Amino acid sequence: MPRVASFLVWFVALELLWAVLVGTTQSTELLVGLGAAAIGAGFVEVLRSLDLFEYRVDPGLLLKAWKLPWLVPFDFALATWVLVRSLAHGRRVRGRWARVPFPTEPGPTGRWQRAFGVAASNGAANAIVVDLAGDEALLHALEPDLFTARTVL
Repeated sequence: MPRVASFLVWFVALELLWAVLVGTTQSTELLVGLGAAAIGAGFVEVLRSLDLFEYRVDPGLLLKAWKLPWLVPFDFALATWVLVRSLAHGRRVRGRWARVPFPTEPGPTGRWQRAFGVAASNGAANAIVVDLAGDEALLHALEPDLFTARTVL
């Protein structure tokens, strides 16, 4: 796809996403969205020119996403329970750091694995992916002993 066409497609898509997320048709919000969409579309083109925008879907990791529809409510209930329990005892919630294996491939497949793994895993509340280094993920978990804090996705 030529650069100008690609830029315009991304620009329109990002402006529409902005309009949906802000939830209003007020002109000032939409004008700010035009600026944000232009910056985002420009960023996409810079990544594309550096060959960093290429990715390849890993079907194995994608199949692991089947558990998200029940994992998100489970972790939400868990986080609520941890917070209510800490309020009842008058203690602050601290959580703990955990390192878990998250091997990724090099190149386009690895870029997709890292992006999808972090985006999908951070939808659940118990363990948040903070960093990926090598073949490990650093998580911050409210309840690190539960299964949801021992894996990325």
